[in-house]
Amino acid sequence: MLLKTLFGIAPVLLSIVLTSSVSASDAHHAHHHQNFGSFTKENVLLTPKNYREWVFIGAPVTPNDMNDGIPAFPEFHNVYIDPTSWNHWKKTGEFRDGTVIVKELVSVGAKESASGNGYFQGEYNGIAATVKDSKRYPDRPGHWAYFSFESYEAKQGIIHTDDACAACHKANAAQDMVFIQHYPVLRAAKPGKK
Repeated sequence: MLLKTLFGIAPVLLSIVLTSSVSASDAHHAHHHQNFGSFTKENVLLTPKNYREWVFIGAPVTPNDMNDGIPAFPEFHNVYIDPTSWNHWKKTGEFRDGTVIVKELVSVGAKESASGNGYFQGEYNGIAATVKDSKRYPDRPGHWAYFSFESYEAKQGIIHTDDACAACHKANAAQDMVFIQHYPVLRAAKPGKK
């Protein structure tokens, strides 16, 4: 009787296990071809949502007190890349058409802590983003467009002129208009790097 019962439920259990494995695999690869930028009909980026769930690539800091109180982007820059572009980067070492990178600006909150003196993050104070898209921005340097946002609640960004952002990126960024020299996460994941 026990043997009959086991043979009777074994196919059901196997089916559950196989279905669970496929569902988990599908969830793992859900971002494979997903685009993370949404745009107006004028090709202006809508305010990115849920970017803190993307891949965190670094947090450069340009503190006010080291820049005469006027750095271009005060102070911490928490930087995220969309998951589809991250997967593409790991395979190719290139930024794909459709890459979205968000830079969240955070103030320096304190300079002392139990761990020692330094710069510690304070409050969020804005976001900026860049998008690589050869169809939307065919005449922009490297096909990258740069956006700032008036607030987290803003419906869409404000697109910057090429001389506002692209000129600096073109002159100073290590690869394809991106400052990978400031992002060890990108450099470590680039194919062929050890």
